[in-house]
Amino acid sequence: MPAKKLRRIGVKIDMTPMVDVAFLLLIFFMSTSQFDPPQKVPISIPDSHSNLKVPESDVMTLAVSKDNQILYQIGKKPQEFTDIANLETVVTDARRKNRNLRVAIKADKDSDYGTMEDVMGIMQKTNTISFSLVTELIASKKSAMSH
Repeated sequence: MPAKKLRRIGVKIDMTPMVDVAFLLLIFFMSTSQFDPPQKVPISIPDSHSNLKVPESDVMTLAVSKDNQILYQIGKKPQEFTDIANLETVVTDARRKNRNLRVAIKADKDSDYGTMEDVMGIMQKTNTISFSLVTELIASKKSAMSH
């Protein structure tokens, strides 16, 4: 005599608590993370056609404001002010601590040429022969006209 087949009972899982937990985690991480630290001095950078990206790790950012104040930021640490006299020491110490450190210079388009010349001179003195100038990407006129 064949065995009687037992009928399967369907399992129903309520997903509502899991969705609630997922949204709570999302809200927690969004409210506690800091995506981009606020700038101490606003800087409007010049336009360029180059679309090379600044590296995300091992970066020292030198910022020159329109009133020629110099700020530096190493990694995700907050920006700190320095002057042209101490900039050589700051760059040398930072490069001594991290041999892979790359320098990105973010200068306001209205800053004095002399200040930028001094910063470039310090880059030469500290043997920082490779650095990036941060600019704003603009679309070419030809592609803007064709759209």
